Amino acid sequence: SEFNSCLLAALRSMLPKVWDSNYEVAWSWVWENVSHLLEKNLSSPRRWQRAIEGTYASIDEVTMYSMRMQIYDRFFELCPAGQDYFKQSNTRLHYIATKVIEMTLEIIQDPWGTVEEISALGLRHVGYGVPTEHIPHFVTAAVEIFRQSTDDKDTKEGFRWALGLISKILVRTILEGSTIVMKAVNANSGRLIMKALSCAPRAKRAEWVLNIQVGTQQISPLYWSISVGNLDAAQAIFTDLLTLRADRERYYYGVDALFHRHEDIVRILVDEAKSLLPVLFDGLIWRSRHSVEGFRRVNYYIKHLIVGSDGGFADGLKSLTGSGDQTLVSHPVICLVSDTLWSGVVKRSFILAKAGFLFSLFVFMLSQSILPKFDTTDRSVNIAILAGRFVNYGFSMTRMVVSHARRFSKAYRTGDVVYLHRIPIPRYLKGFYLALGFALMWLLITMAALEPMLWCVTSPDWPTVSCEVSQPVETPYKLCSMGAMLIHWLLLIDMAVFSNKLSAFVLVVRYVLSEVGRFAFAMGFLLITFGSGMTVLRHEKREFQTVPTAASCLLSITVGLYEGDFREYFDAPWLLLSIFLFTTTAGILLINLLIAQLNCSYDFVYADMVGFARMTRCRLIVETLSSCTQLRWSRFTTGLKLDQRVEFDEGDIGLPGAIQVKEPASLNPVTTDQIIRFGGACAGDMQWPSDGILEDEDRFEKIERLMVSTFAKLTKLDKKAAGSDKDAHSPNHSGD
Repeated sequence: SEFNSCLLAALRSMLPKVWDSNYEVAWSWVWENVSHLLEKNLSSPRRWQRAIEGTYASIDEVTMYSMRMQIYDRFFELCPAGQDYFKQSNTRLHYIATKVIEMTLEIIQDPWGTVEEISALGLRHVGYGVPTEHIPHFVTAAVEIFRQSTDDKDTKEGFRWALGLISKILVRTILEGSTIVMKAVNANSGRLIMKALSCAPRAKRAEWVLNIQVGTQQISPLYWSISVGNLDAAQAIFTDLLTLRADRERYYYGVDALFHRHEDIVRILVDEAKSLLPVLFDGLIWRSRHSVEGFRRVNYYIKHLIVGSDGGFADGLKSLTGSGDQTLVSHPVICLVSDTLWSGVVKRSFILAKAGFLFSLFVFMLSQSILPKFDTTDRSVNIAILAGRFVNYGFSMTRMVVSHARRFSKAYRTGDVVYLHRIPIPRYLKGFYLALGFALMWLLITMAALEPMLWCVTSPDWPTVSCEVSQPVETPYKLCSMGAMLIHWLLLIDMAVFSNKLSAFVLVVRYVLSEVGRFAFAMGFLLITFGSGMTVLRHEKREFQTVPTAASCLLSITVGLYEGDFREYFDAPWLLLSIFLFTTTAGILLINLLIAQLNCSYDFVYADMVGFARMTRCRLIVETLSSCTQLRWSRFTTGLKLDQRVEFDEGDIGLPGAIQVKEPASLNPVTTDQIIRFGGACAGDMQWPSDGILEDEDRFEKIERLMVSTFAKLTKLDKKAAGSDKDAHSPNHSGD
């Protein structure tokens, strides 16, 4: 009664002019019937719950399996067209039937949570394009089969009520979610997408393709089209979202709505539809059709690729580097993103990180290579050497030990390992430079253990680099020192990341080393082949008596280091002939073939290596920004001024979120304005005027269908005419 009073009072205030006694009586009658039904059935769900729980507990698995099979058999009898929507395996069908049966109990036990689950299920069925007419047939089949399995009246009534309620919620969700955009997505038709969006208000156009909400549940037509593989529809949605439109009052551009709804859209596309990433990136570029002094304005709307919704670093670049696709990171949009991050944040951090390594290399060269060449009897020189080596051991070695110990601990703690002959090895050691750093650490540890100046600490003229006690360890120490020096310089190659071209050259060198390796294998094969053959011949030439000496001599001939005179071999003509044959094969054929292979390989891989060089820089950017302080990142993003509106052409204030650059006008010629402008009224609830493209496409389709049908009719007429001629010339018709 209290609710009835509130309801009538609210209705009177909403309809003060038309409200009269007839309305009062009608609404009172409605609420009286509703309250009567509620009072009658309010206690029933508890009784149904106990009955259904008892029945489900008494049904064994064999009986339940038979029930599920009978439900589908009966459903296919009632609705044969339903077989087209249940084409999965039997195990999947049994899983679906089990979930339906369980849901009849769950909706009584937990109605709020189950309604949310059913609404989400209904939105998924919108994407599947399931006709709602089939759902009542499934409910009928399930109720009929379930009634045969029990005699309990409450169980039958409760099961019918629960399943009916589930079907009504499901049907309502499907009907509300089945928009014209979702129907176009299910048809995977870009033309139908554009036709559906032509009905959308200009201010709601992006929302139509990004969010359909029924109750508290949401579904994105864009994400659904990507997840089910309807890429034509997804491409049409991207194209429409990233098309700049304008009236006299404002610009409409869907990039903010896209990244607000799907902040991880780059990761989604990397995982499920990589072919659409160029469409997305191309849509983030606006180019002016006007050029000034040979240059044109270009706006790159890359705010959401740099700054995430939380103000931190966006995950788009990280997803791209994880894909390993060098063509994606070579796109102009990603090039600008990476160059902006590199010059603004990462470059300085990288230099500071490498400053310690450069200092370590300088001190290592002084203490190991330069100062020991001075007069080692001078005490001041020995003190400088000792100080330099202690710096190397105390600073460089200790820093490496701590760093690798942390990495080892984290790798084994998180299970981030790979197995080498059943031995777990931290995965990070698969990186070339990290593995070199690990080797350098052990060389420095070995050098510290073999340090001659420590072995000579008891010498009266200490500090000294050599003494009688240190003689046994000096040779292994110098070998370790040489290895450490080489690794120091190899690690310096990592500095090539400062220049993409230099980095690409380094990568090309690493790639063509495989060609050199194949050449070395072929050369070794020829050396052993000819060397072993020459030792069989009878001659007095000492250089060719054994296989090792013969192979060494032949290698010297190949590289031009042999100092002998071939006239000395005139008394052994077969040996001389073998040498000439080897020289022809190895020195002329094999070496020139290597040169040709290197030329072809360089031309073939250089373009890809530029992409790999950019990929290397992007990985470094992602790694560095993971440890960037919030204060420094905020200063960087504030300096970009991404919240300020950026001009299109002069005096035409555009949209925020862009970085404007100027490029040569001949680089990407633009002949038409990339902004679609409309006159007339500027209300956001109005549709955009038709641009005539869809009408032209419809006309062409009608003409095409007319031509196809005409051709089919002409073909039938030709067949009939051919049949008539054949009958006229048959024996039954020849002669009267």
